[in-house]
Amino acid sequence: MVDPKPSGSGAAPLNPTAAAFKMPSTADSSLTNGSAQSEHSKKSNSAATAPKSSNKSNADSRADAGPRSSTAQDIAEAGAGVKLTGAQLKKQKAAEKAARRADKVAEKGALALAPPPASTGGAQRRPSTTKRESDTGSHHKRTLSSTGKSIPIRGGVQQQQQGQASVAPEKERHKDPKRVPMFSHLYPKEKKASLAGAGREIHPAVLSLGLQLRDYVICGGNARCVATLLAFKKVIQGYSTPPGVALSRHLLTHLNHQIAYLRNARPLSMSQGNSIRWLKNLISTQSVDLTDSEAKQDLCQAIDLFIRERITLADEVIAREATARIENGDVILTYAKSSIVEKTLIAAHRQGKQFKVIVVDSRPMFEGKNHARSLVRAGLKVQYALLSAIADVVNQNCVTKCFLGASAMLGNGSLFSRSGSAMVAMMAKESSKNKSRSVPVIVLCETVKFTTKAALDSIVMNEVGDPEALVEAAQPEILSSTGAAPAPANASSSGKGGSGKKQAGGGAKDRDDGNGGDDADDKTSGAGTGLDGWKDQAGLYLLNLMYDVTPAQFLDLVICEFGSLPPVAAPVVNGVHGDDQALA
Repeated sequence: MVDPKPSGSGAAPLNPTAAAFKMPSTADSSLTNGSAQSEHSKKSNSAATAPKSSNKSNADSRADAGPRSSTAQDIAEAGAGVKLTGAQLKKQKAAEKAARRADKVAEKGALALAPPPASTGGAQRRPSTTKRESDTGSHHKRTLSSTGKSIPIRGGVQQQQQGQASVAPEKERHKDPKRVPMFSHLYPKEKKASLAGAGREIHPAVLSLGLQLRDYVICGGNARCVATLLAFKKVIQGYSTPPGVALSRHLLTHLNHQIAYLRNARPLSMSQGNSIRWLKNLISTQSVDLTDSEAKQDLCQAIDLFIRERITLADEVIAREATARIENGDVILTYAKSSIVEKTLIAAHRQGKQFKVIVVDSRPMFEGKNHARSLVRAGLKVQYALLSAIADVVNQNCVTKCFLGASAMLGNGSLFSRSGSAMVAMMAKESSKNKSRSVPVIVLCETVKFTTKAALDSIVMNEVGDPEALVEAAQPEILSSTGAAPAPANASSSGKGGSGKKQAGGGAKDRDDGNGGDDADDKTSGAGTGLDGWKDQAGLYLLNLMYDVTPAQFLDLVICEFGSLPPVAAPVVNGVHGDDQALA
């Protein structure tokens, strides 16, 4: 059989299965069937019709084809329908990607060099997407706001400095507060709870409680526990189970949102944690046969019973037991404020016992002030002192007993209470005059505050308060009504040559004395010094720890509603296995 040859030429036909093709040039191409064909193509086509030497002939043809000069040839061959190898395809894609990147960089540079629209007062306007800008760039162009770079300001150096000054406060606003690295695990991971950050699933009663806990309006373990249970009672009363879901499952999920909001406002106390675990266990064990109204009624009655038995009646039993240990002529030392200690002292006074109370207090909360006021109104003899004077107070007064409240009783017998309690207990035991008398340190604590957790220091488990509370803005209020009265507003300052700020009771002496104004000016100028601006001072950190741990060796007795027991017997109250849930 004879292959037909194309008319007008004696050349062989094109072979589409050839290994490679090269675009013909005008010098060595000849016209065949109306198309240009190079001499090299003729050789490769004739070699393809020869007998098989597959790999060898293909290798020879690739060697004869010569190296590629540029990627443009590969792109041209792809457009001409030529089959490319894998390496050539990769090279072609890389070239196209590089070209796209170059186009984006050119567009971005052109936009940065373009003059922005004029702005008034140094304020920068948001770049508007007009038709010109949309025509110059692609649809998926990255804007300058997403890259974090500021828009260039047209003008001199002063305008650029004004633009940088406006951005500086925003950076300082988002700057992390100064934290002590050793206590970094105690700082909250999220911002404190607020109305703006609350979700729609948060109940209004829980919103109100969270804000009060955050601002320390509600303090004390018992008050926080009762307020939490009453808020959850309102949540349960307004709860409705969705169709097709059991109350015991969905209500727990709904309560978890409320608990997370309260925990974000302030870390939960030990009494709060135990009561919440008890409530969750009660909800999970509700019978499926009960209707929603019956189940909610049972839960609300159980909450009221828990508050009455575990807190109200428990305080009465503890107060009765502790009152029996107070005798006539005692000098009782106490620290800060504890509701159960206050109830015990008032109950002993109503029984006709004559004794004296020393209330020791400390910054920044000064809870002992309210404690002292309550005792004074009840008719008790009270002496108020700060924690810094505890050594003199203990030595000058023959202290016979020391009553302390508790935030928690730990599993190893240690006391977890308000920061400063450990110092008061140690001074009561280790004072030179008290060693011979063996002053007993008695802790009054409900069993709802007992826990199996153990702590040997105040670092692992604690709560960090607001460091700004340590910056004293004004002098603390005095308790005595015979103190100096505040100066009138019109007399607080006079002209430039006046006497300045005058103390109350100074009278005409301050007016006549020429040095009175200088002293007042010195006091006024020094009022703003101290810890003001501590965040701007390098190497200065403020740490406000809320609690401390008192070792069991400095405690003599723990009084709870079960009776009086030594501190080392605290795990027995929690149960044989020391489980908080067994107690709560």
